[in-house]
Amino acid sequence: MKIKVSGYSANEGTREFEILEREELQTKIDNLSNTEVFRRTFEEARAYRHTGTAYTYIDARSGEIKTCWLGSNTTNHPWDSFYEIWLCSLKTGNGEQNFGVEDLLDTSSAEYEKYLESDLNAEDFISTKYGADDLAERIENAISWQAVEFYFDEDDIERQIEELYSDPTE
Repeated sequence: MKIKVSGYSANEGTREFEILEREELQTKIDNLSNTEVFRRTFEEARAYRHTGTAYTYIDARSGEIKTCWLGSNTTNHPWDSFYEIWLCSLKTGNGEQNFGVEDLLDTSSAEYEKYLESDLNAEDFISTKYGADDLAERIENAISWQAVEFYFDEDDIERQIEELYSDPTE
């Protein structure tokens, strides 16, 4: 299927692009794992200290799943982003993707009481007391728990699909 996409201005005009048929794209989305999409997005978000957004999208041209990062107050050109159907997005920077105490420690345990007596943050406390492997395991468990709790925003995905397929040229 082909669609026309306008540039930023009338001077740029429009370009024609080929995308998957709507039903094929919808089937690919329906077969996605929400936990895997979240995990990919989260890992991308943890890699950036600058403010912005890590996001995972399905490419409407190919059906591929891609994860990337976009800095604050920036946008991609319409010809470089019209095909992105965002599935998951997470803010980055300012400690947005840091784990809290409650993610890594049982707040009703003796271990938590010892943590409160220390001057360390939760990650440093666990790493110092139990080692890097234990910390890595707890972080993995926290990511897994958050991934299981993540669900696609079906209304937003449908809105994006509707917008993409609203003016086909064929």
